[in-house]
Amino acid sequence: MVNKNKGVLVGMSGGVDSSVAAFLLQKEGYEVSGVFIDFIGGEKSERDFQKAQEVAKKLNIPIYKLDAVDIFKEKIIDKFVSDYADGITPNPCVMCNPQMKFKILIQEANKKEIIFISTGHYARVRELKIIQSHQSSVISHQLFVARDSGKDQSYFLYRLTQEQLGRVIFPLGNYLKSEVRKIAKENNFEIKSQDESQDVCFISDNDFNKFISEKIENKPGDIVDLADKILGKHNGLHFYTIGQRKGINLGGDGPYYVVKKDLLGNKLIVSNNLESELIWRDVFEINNVNWISPELAFPLEAKVKVRYRNNEEYAIISRKDNEIYEVKLAQKQKAITSGQSAVFYLENGEVLGGGIII
Repeated sequence: MVNKNKGVLVGMSGGVDSSVAAFLLQKEGYEVSGVFIDFIGGEKSERDFQKAQEVAKKLNIPIYKLDAVDIFKEKIIDKFVSDYADGITPNPCVMCNPQMKFKILIQEANKKEIIFISTGHYARVRELKIIQSHQSSVISHQLFVARDSGKDQSYFLYRLTQEQLGRVIFPLGNYLKSEVRKIAKENNFEIKSQDESQDVCFISDNDFNKFISEKIENKPGDIVDLADKILGKHNGLHFYTIGQRKGINLGGDGPYYVVKKDLLGNKLIVSNNLESELIWRDVFEINNVNWISPELAFPLEAKVKVRYRNNEEYAIISRKDNEIYEVKLAQKQKAITSGQSAVFYLENGEVLGGGIII
């Protein structure tokens, strides 16, 4: 019988991070169970499940496989393709975590009467006791960046709910990636060092162009400059994103950068002026917002990331209405792109929340 207070269900992918997460939890005294959530199917999933089984066997913990291929395709892959067809550049991991991975883990934990869930993400969660009166208080959960700033994944977790944050344990939040690899090696987890997560897990070999051309019909059109002068031809607008330089393949007085996509005219609009206001912006809007902290007052000063690998920039966030917020940056940022997430942080590393760039 699982100890309900010390049981934890770990999402095990077969990789280094989730394997070490399971090991650390077991070392802390938790009764660990593993689940491999199969999102993409096929031979790769089978190989990854076998790796997860090998680690589970070494830890002497149970593990099982859960088929989520169909719902993942419906909720994540189809939406990803639809956004690209609409000229948007989405980030599927941002939506997958709350809608799929953490939701499924909690559903499975509930079936087994297990309170806690865990993953191999690099982030930290803290409990905050809010005193409402001398007789009552509530517990709120805060999301913080990981100790390893180079591996921090809080950007992908800003849409988690209070319930999800209250159930999850991130064992790797206080570890460096190098320390995690060392633990894996010391415990003979036979996972090769190159087995890192792909940029997009459902795109084989990270070959985006091959994947998207199989999903969206290639519709060639003109590449034009800001004066609508034709400079060349593109194979389909879905291959390009704002700020992109590589793959435009124009000679002359380049390099050229994508500044806009004209969906109606099927034109790719480019500029060889890196300082163009269409590339660098200091004001943008977001919607589909999730605030982790319920006690925020606007306008709000915070730091913001407009892409995962971007540096943080100071910003003022103002509420325009119940759904739309305006973000004013202290310094202009390059290639602020519709569909990507703007995620807000305090100086101490707390994640306030974020939204989708319009």
